[in-house]
Amino acid sequence: MSNRYIICSCLLLLTGCGQASDGMALTPVSGTINYQGEPIQEGVIRLIPQTGNSAPARTAQINAGNYQFTDRSAVKPGTYQVKISAYQGETGLPGDQPGGSSSSRKQYLPEQFNTKSTIEPITIPPDSDPIQHDFHLQ
Repeated sequence: MSNRYIICSCLLLLTGCGQASDGMALTPVSGTINYQGEPIQEGVIRLIPQTGNSAPARTAQINAGNYQFTDRSAVKPGTYQVKISAYQGETGLPGDQPGGSSSSRKQYLPEQFNTKSTIEPITIPPDSDPIQHDFHLQ
């Protein structure tokens, strides 16, 4: 392979890093999530664009109370509805247990934090520095 081909390929790969395809900068968002004073050990946080925001929805894992939307999962400017789910119980996939039983994972947060979220929406301003946003669910 020629050096020119390798250089061009690398430049193409780097072109979109850190920005959305429409030229808007993506903002890293991270923080902690606690429920009743305790860190959520396992779960997911979803940012759902509100009306008028054409950005894609974003989902990140919660591990030991921490979450982060970084790199390609960073967030476009706009306002987002927040939905948080937390899980407890055995890990694994159905069939992993002896005898083919399914895992006993359970989502334990009340619906006001996920399916019927009343969590205050989060707004990402254009050209924002990285955002630290913590959630203290009661």
